[in-house]
This record gives sequence, C-alpha cells and structure tokens, in this order.
Amino acid sequence: MSREYPAKILLYGEHTVLRGGRGLAVPYPGRSLKWSRSKPDEQLLGFCDYLKVAIPGHLLQTSLLEDHLLADWRLTGNIPTGYGLGSSGAVCAAIWSRFATEEGKALSTEELRNNLARMEQHFHGQSSGTDPLICYLSQPVLLGGGQPPRITQLPPDWNQGFFLLDTGIERKAADFIRSFTLRYDSDQGLAETIDQEWTANADAAIDALLAGNREKLRAHTARLADFQLKEFSGFIPQHLHEKWTGNGYVMKLCGAGGGGMMLGLATDREQTEEQLGEVQWI
Repeated sequence: MSREYPAKILLYGEHTVLRGGRGLAVPYPGRSLKWSRSKPDEQLLGFCDYLKVAIPGHLLQTSLLEDHLLADWRLTGNIPTGYGLGSSGAVCAAIWSRFATEEGKALSTEELRNNLARMEQHFHGQSSGTDPLICYLSQPVLLGGGQPPRITQLPPDWNQGFFLLDTGIERKAADFIRSFTLRYDSDQGLAETIDQEWTANADAAIDALLAGNREKLRAHTARLADFQLKEFSGFIPQHLHEKWTGNGYVMKLCGAGGGGMMLGLATDREQTEEQLGEVQWI
C-alpha cells in the first residue's frame, strides 16, 4: 500500500462553478496521504461503519477495510484540514483505490464520482464527489459548463509561476459557499456582475491555461483578483488585503476562501518572495 494520494487545488472556478461556470482542478502531489501502520484510527473506524451502509458491498470491501484498520493500518500525510486542499477527498480516494472491488474499479467516471460523493458526505454533509475523484485519478479535471467532470491535459509547463500562500487560518468552506450562493441568488444585479467579472474571467483563464497563452492567463487572473478583492473582500483575510497584488504577482481565492491557502500567479519569483515571504511553488 505504497501509493500516495495527492491533495487537490481548484485553480479556477471557485464558487462560480456552482452557478454555471467552469472549473479546473489539479492534483497537488506536494501534499498527500498514504497508508502506514502505526496505531488504530478511531475516526477511520467510524467512517468504515458509515461505509457499510452507504456503499454497496459489491463495490467496496468494507469488511476487508475494517480488518486492515483493526490491524493498525491508517492514513498519514501532510494535507491540512480546513484548507481547501481536499483532505477528506484524499481519504476517500485512498480507501476506494485499495478496497474497491473489481466491479467498483470498473465504474464509469460519473458513477465513480457519485459513489465517492456518498463517501465524502460523511465528512461534509454534502459533496459533489469532485475532490475525491481528482485525488483518485491523479489527473487534471474540467468541471461544470453543463457537462460531467472530464479529464483534461495541461501543457507541460502549466504550473510555471503558480504558488500557494498559507494564511494560517482554518475555515469551514460551507460557511463561505453559503454566503456566496445567498448573495448571488438574492441580488440579480450582483449576479450579473459576477457572471461578467468573475465567471467570464475564470472561464477565459482556463482556456488560456489549456492553450498555453500565458499573457492572457495573467490578464484574466489579474481581473479576477481585482474583482474578488473589491466585491468579496470578506472572503480574503484582512492581513492580505494590501498584499493581494504586488510587483510581479497577483493572488486569488483558492477554493471557498476565508482562510486556508490562497492561490497566486507570479511573473517574478524573487520579487514575490521578497514581498510575501515563504510561499509554496506548485
């Protein structure tokens, strides 16, 4: 059981993928989980009890999972919780990868996502199944746009200039998702502005990244960053407001916002680190 299960990063499409936009998510092997043997994990044992009811036995071998957990197997790694990096998704992916039946592993991508969603609901109450799907496939995935999640290919140097900044703040994604959807659904004028300034720029940034057009990628990311700071400043920790854009970089939300990681795109690594200190280059 030596395979590692990566974290995930939602590069573009945070929030707007819930209201008709597209999203692009990638696995992030810089943070991961793996099976190791140390001591029993009561939380995983509780999860196993949930899975016995939630997932049919012809798809997932929960008895075998339970035997392994009682034999002191557990998941260890460096994916923080409450950071929007898909920690619970990696747990689900690791269990499915190791304990799914042959029938379970032969499911279509959409059927797999639905079952992974049922698994992840144990942690969040609701789930699209996207995070565990990305962790399981370990490939970039396009989301939304009226289509099921689908695997995509990125240019070899797609990650050039992308970085994560640790805010040092845990948050509950559900609180910020609820806030966004409430504002979007209750204010038609704001919704139209979001469609024009957030969704359109996120979609254009995705197209630019897929095409390898760095100039357009930077331009649309900068517009997106400006809009998020102007209209959704409460989703950005206060201490980052003055640092949101700088010489050689811009930042945007990474996932729901409020804390966790922020995502940046830099044209100058040295200047970025001088202004922000330590960042995690993707």
